[in-house]
Amino acid sequence: MKIEAAKTLNEVEFAATADVIIVGLGGAGASAAIAAAEAGADVLVIERTSGGGGSTAMSGGFIYLGGGTPPQKANGFADTPENMARFLKATQPKAAMDKIDAYCVGSVGHYDWLMSLGVTFNERYFDGKHFHPHSDETLVWTGSEACWPLSEAAEPIPRGHKPGGGFVGHLLFSRLLYRIEGLGIRIIYDAAVNALVSDASGAVAGVQYRQEGRNLAVAARKGVVLATGGCEWNRELGLAHGSKGVRDGVAPLGVPTADGAGIELGQSLGAAITGLEHSMVTSPFYPPASLVKGILVNSEGRRFVAEDVYHAWSTDAILNQPDGKAYLICDNVNFGRPELGDIRSERKHEVVDAWDNIPEMEADLGMPEGSLVETIGNYNRYAATGHDEEFRKNPKWLAPISEIPFAAIDCSVGSAYFCCISLGGIHTDVDGRALKPDGTPVPGLYAVGQVAPNLSVEGWGYASGLLIGGATFFGRRAGNAAAADTVRDGLGAGPGCPEIPADAA
Repeated sequence: MKIEAAKTLNEVEFAATADVIIVGLGGAGASAAIAAAEAGADVLVIERTSGGGGSTAMSGGFIYLGGGTPPQKANGFADTPENMARFLKATQPKAAMDKIDAYCVGSVGHYDWLMSLGVTFNERYFDGKHFHPHSDETLVWTGSEACWPLSEAAEPIPRGHKPGGGFVGHLLFSRLLYRIEGLGIRIIYDAAVNALVSDASGAVAGVQYRQEGRNLAVAARKGVVLATGGCEWNRELGLAHGSKGVRDGVAPLGVPTADGAGIELGQSLGAAITGLEHSMVTSPFYPPASLVKGILVNSEGRRFVAEDVYHAWSTDAILNQPDGKAYLICDNVNFGRPELGDIRSERKHEVVDAWDNIPEMEADLGMPEGSLVETIGNYNRYAATGHDEEFRKNPKWLAPISEIPFAAIDCSVGSAYFCCISLGGIHTDVDGRALKPDGTPVPGLYAVGQVAPNLSVEGWGYASGLLIGGATFFGRRAGNAAAADTVRDGLGAGPGCPEIPADAA
C-alpha cells in the first residue's frame, strides 16, 4: 500500500469526526478502542480488511502474564512482579525498562481484565516441552525461564497463559470484538488509511483513508492510535535496516497486511523509529520433546547453544552460524521427526541420513576430521556426570548419544522451515505516545502493537505471548491516554462534515 505525505487541513474535507480514531483492528487496536470508549471517548475504528483480527486472530493465542496470576498460584508458583521484571530485563536489555515495570506490575490486573471480557482461562498446567500444545491447559512455559543463565537472573516460573486448546487467537480476538460491538464503537471495514492529517501546529487532526477507489478524510478531535501491525512482509524495509528476518530462507509469519504501513504513517509526522534491525525468527526442531536431548552442531562439528533453550533463542543462534548451517545429532533412543513444517512450501526439518558410527557421519556432513567425534565424546561425558560444562543444559535434557543408528536432522537456513515476525517500529513512551527523535511526543499520535516495540525488542530472548500481552496491555494504556488528550476545537462535525452513513459503519 502506498503511504502519502501527511496532509494539511486545507488539503482535505472531513467526511466525519470522532474523538479518537483507531487505525487497525487487531488485538492492540481493539484493546485501545475498548479503553478509549470506556473512558468516555467517541471512538472510530478504521480497518483495512473485511473483518479485522490481524496477527492476534491468526496466532496461537498465548498471552505472557505473571506476577501471581490465579493459574500460577493454583499450581504452586509464587511469582511476583519483581521476579517477572528481572526475567524480562535479562532477556530484553534493550527494551524500555519503564514499560517492563509497568507491564509486570499490571499483569495480574490485565489477566482480570481479559477474564472480564470472557477470555476464559483455567487453572491447569502443562509441563512439557512444546512448540504449541494442543491440549487446553492454560499455564505453560513459553520462554527460556528455566535455562541458564536466565535461571539465575530470576526464579524460573511459567508465564504463558492460553485460553483453550490448539490455536486460539481467533477466540481471544472474538471476545475483544464482542466488547467493541457492545460499546457501539463505529467500525469502517475495507478502508486503508494512506495519510495522516495535521494542523498548523503539527498535531494530528485526522486521517485520510482509501475505500472503493476514492479518498475520504475523518477528523480526530483528540488523537489517532496507529495499530496497524508489524512489517515482516515489507522485505525492502527489513533489508534497509539489516533485519535477520528478511534473509533468504526465512518466511514472514503473520498477516500480509503487516507491511510497515503504520511505520510510514508515523514517520510522515516526524515520529522516530527504533529496532527495525530486530526480528524474532523461529525454527522449532521440537516436538517431539525427545529431540531436545540431542545436540545442535554447526558445519565445524561444534555445539553453539544449549538445546533446551526456547526455540527463538536456538534459532537465533543458528542464524549466527557460518552460512546458517546447523544439524541436530541424535541417536536411536532420542530420535524423532520434527512435527513443525511450512504447509505453504512443504519445507520442514528433514533427516539427512543415519549412520552406524560417528566418524562416517562427520565425514559425510563435511565436518573437520575429529571435530564431531570430540564434541559427542564431551557431551556423553557431560551426560554421565549430569553437568553440561559448555552451556549448562538442564540435566533433565542431558542424555548420551550412544545407541546406533545415529541420525542428523538438517536445521539449516534454507533447508528447514524458518519464519519471522518483526519487532521494531515507532518509538513510543509507556502510554503509547509516538515520540520524535528528540524524545518529545508528536501531539495526538499514538502507536501500539507490533507497529511499536514494547516488551519484545531482541529476538533471541522472545517468549511466546509477549506480543499479544504487550499489544493488549499497552493498547489499553494508549486508548486511555488518547481519550484524556486535549480536545482540538474546530474539527467537529458540522456543515460539510456529516456523520458516517449507517451503511458505512
